[in-house]
Amino acid sequence: MGSHHLRVLLGLEGVEVAGVVDPDPGRRASALRAWPGLRAYEQLDEALAAEALDFAAIVVPIDQLPVCAHEVLAAGVHVLVEKPTAPTEQDALAMIADADARGLVLAVGHVERCNPAVIALKRRLDEGQIGQIYQMHARRLSPFPDRDSVRGVALDLATHDIDVMRYLSGSEVKRVFAETSQRHSEGAEDLLCATLRFENDANGLLEVNWVTPTKVRELTVTGERGMFHVDYLTQNLFFYEHPVAATDWEALAGMRGPGEGDMVRYALERREPLRVEWELFLEAVRRGGPALVSGHDGLAALSTARAIQEAGRTHQVVVPAYRSLVAV
Repeated sequence: MGSHHLRVLLGLEGVEVAGVVDPDPGRRASALRAWPGLRAYEQLDEALAAEALDFAAIVVPIDQLPVCAHEVLAAGVHVLVEKPTAPTEQDALAMIADADARGLVLAVGHVERCNPAVIALKRRLDEGQIGQIYQMHARRLSPFPDRDSVRGVALDLATHDIDVMRYLSGSEVKRVFAETSQRHSEGAEDLLCATLRFENDANGLLEVNWVTPTKVRELTVTGERGMFHVDYLTQNLFFYEHPVAATDWEALAGMRGPGEGDMVRYALERREPLRVEWELFLEAVRRGGPALVSGHDGLAALSTARAIQEAGRTHQVVVPAYRSLVAV
């Protein structure tokens, strides 16, 4: 993921990449071959001492996210950390407090908020196009990832959709229940089905796994006046209107329902979400915050994912710990 952040930053106008940090000599050499003239450091403290930085991207294994973030914040540098923010809620809270005390921007890389289809959907929901939200249903399915340091699909994948659901609904997670399975991976769940109840009475459904041989990234939002469907991969946004015309042909009504409304696919300007994420972060840095996805947002997604893991282990309804740790 770090290489994708680097690629985007190198292409942004008004941004100069001061250097990259990686303890692995092979990855440092690969970065230097790909981008001649780039400065590469083995340790973070070396880069912080050598460079005058405005901001840093922390794209490291989950256990190192708080360690690196605190080191960067201590140097007076704004920071964007990759999700899931931290290993625990306490770690995330400490990062938030550190950034707040120093007056620095702390953003979390929940990139799906920056998907043009999600941005357009948020605007239409806020305008009241479907009225009250009844249910949000996310499907995030993949083959097993070829990378190290994975902590299960709840933290690695489901956090995306948890964050998007909180963002779209404007509501906090009240409680969760989940069934999880470990089919192929060692040490963490690779399949989950979870239900979320939000404070505004909307329901959330999550289907997430690393065992599906094809990649699926989709979300539906159903409300009192219709349903939206998002395909994250193609950045398509569809709207299905609540039925307004009766189906008189009895045989067809039996197959398709007693009525139908209009279906619309919206024309959107499709852009790379990661680039949009960085543009919005830089705006936040220039104006002194807030970030689109704040440290508190990252904490909520992390905590809800951990609650899903606990529900899967205990077969009990779980209230995410962040609800009692911060005022919401």
